[in-house]
Amino acid sequence: MTGKASAGRRFARGMLVTGLMLSQVAWAASPNLCQGVSTDLNDHPMPLNPRPQKGQPFQDPRFHTRVVRITDVQMETGKTGVRKPMYPTVAAWNADESLMILYQTAGLSGSGLPSQHLLYDGKTYRFRQVLEISPSDLEHIYWDAKDPDVLYYPSIAHVGGQAASQLIRYTVSTGIKEVLADFPECAREGKLGFGHPKYMAWNGTALGLRCTLGGDRGARTTWFNLTTRKAGDWVEDRNGGGLQVAPSGKLAVRGSDIIDLTRGMAPVRRMKGKWDEHATLAPLANGNDAQVSSQFDVKPFGNIVVENLNTGEVKVVIGPDKGHGYPRTGSHVSTVAWRAPGWVAVSMVGKLQGEKLFDQEIALANIDTGVVCRVAHHHSSGRAGPQKYWAEPQVVISPSGDRMLFSSDWHGSPNVDTYVIELPSRQKDR
Repeated sequence: MTGKASAGRRFARGMLVTGLMLSQVAWAASPNLCQGVSTDLNDHPMPLNPRPQKGQPFQDPRFHTRVVRITDVQMETGKTGVRKPMYPTVAAWNADESLMILYQTAGLSGSGLPSQHLLYDGKTYRFRQVLEISPSDLEHIYWDAKDPDVLYYPSIAHVGGQAASQLIRYTVSTGIKEVLADFPECAREGKLGFGHPKYMAWNGTALGLRCTLGGDRGARTTWFNLTTRKAGDWVEDRNGGGLQVAPSGKLAVRGSDIIDLTRGMAPVRRMKGKWDEHATLAPLANGNDAQVSSQFDVKPFGNIVVENLNTGEVKVVIGPDKGHGYPRTGSHVSTVAWRAPGWVAVSMVGKLQGEKLFDQEIALANIDTGVVCRVAHHHSSGRAGPQKYWAEPQVVISPSGDRMLFSSDWHGSPNVDTYVIELPSRQKDR
């Protein structure tokens, strides 16, 4: 593991020195990830094929991509439960894709399973160990976009018998936990977290923090500079989303407000789309930051709607304006393809029968070129199934963009497991 980490760090120093370099290198080298994948708009009804066995790759019958089931919680634990990625906006793979984190929840009441973060080999998908970490929320773990051996999480711990709210830098190979900052006022009053997580600056410089206060006192939010190891000023968080740093590390969003971190958190403007839909942040090819979201209540509607945070320009990539029909329900967008920026994934539940365009589907799109391809059916009933929220497919794209994780109850099973889609463009020696 140490050797892999060192190799990853050498790659990181050579290729990902700054956010600007990241953009220049990645856009120049980014392949057409939709090559060899269906881009048509025909109906491809989902087949009701049996649930595949763990570890046995199969070809999606309609879209012909390679899919592998990588967990079997029933077989592995002897109990009904859930093993899935943490959230679409939160990277599952580390920087060089050598490691991967899944989350096990207790699932159905009385299952007896513990809630744990589980570390897997990022390429063979073999289980490695339970992570001995205590994040304040299951989604509040950020892999460092440059160093594959490092992750960050806000923790509620006890130090000397006293509650402590801390931001932790965790080195996976050694298990060493370094406290980057301590927020005693948050420990006394409430809970430290990332808010609604939208990842962090892609150059590893900054992330957002939120302190939930007790009772009806609301919350405060700020941003943390990972270079200086200092937090900005705490401000009131009226909407509950917290402050989310954009990939450039220059802009951030707080609810519907866009703010400039380089000018003392000065307001830029308000977003046009609803910030509280399933949304995340991504860079555009021109260097601007964008919110990428699914929009149901504010025009333009769509399962992938892109709003340029710098200019206010809004465009639809998947939606009625592109001939795709009204957006499908149960939609989640993932943009954490650090090494292939521009490429995003979206999972959609829609009609459970999966007979029409984008129902029960996972799609891949390029938010700069507008290319869209359909990569697999996920076979999950989402909130209509026995595991409800936990059965939402919630796709997570890999840093290289050529793999996607999703969770599925496979037509209403009480167990939710994780599957990986491997695109034809995938290079095995990454």
